[in-house]
Amino acid sequence: MKISASIQAANQLNLLEHINKNNEKFDQLHIDITDGHFAENISMSFKTIEQLKNSTSYFLDVHLMINENLKYGKIAFDCGADFVTVHKESTLLKDFVELSEFNKNIGIGLLPDTSNTQLTEYLDYANSVLLLGVNPGFSNQEQAIDLPEKVKDFNTCFPNFSGEIIVDGGVKNKDLNIFEKIGVDVVVQGGAIFG
Repeated sequence: MKISASIQAANQLNLLEHINKNNEKFDQLHIDITDGHFAENISMSFKTIEQLKNSTSYFLDVHLMINENLKYGKIAFDCGADFVTVHKESTLLKDFVELSEFNKNIGIGLLPDTSNTQLTEYLDYANSVLLLGVNPGFSNQEQAIDLPEKVKDFNTCFPNFSGEIIVDGGVKNKDLNIFEKIGVDVVVQGGAIFG
């Protein structure tokens, strides 16, 4: 199981320094981009992706919590994202299919209150599923749902899904073994890494 460090929780004034200081705690970087519409907060920019790609060798996992994912998903890849997740709630199926044709390293995300069954039509085109345990936009939140149960439900609904399962939001270090046992491939952590 890999750990993806959510840099939204890092010190933004000394971002690269804070990332490198904690680099033994994670395998890759998770970059949240929000637009103030899909999520209430506005965070990060596409320039951050570009700068991290040019300044580091980290795998960049970009999580878009925005509207207009077809347009900005392509921009994220063009800026250097290695993997991009967009949300089912703000992405039409036809747009997701087009994104998957643009770059196969695409995942589909789900808000805490959206049923896993809403993913059915998307999974043929997704290389991962991101199950969000908190309401989007802010770091260091407590989980809004029982995230392990959501993972178990996903596995029951889609036993043949061969992509990665990613969990994001409020995951404490003490919970890592639980997620590994139920088949999670990537855990996103922010506060648990950066404080």
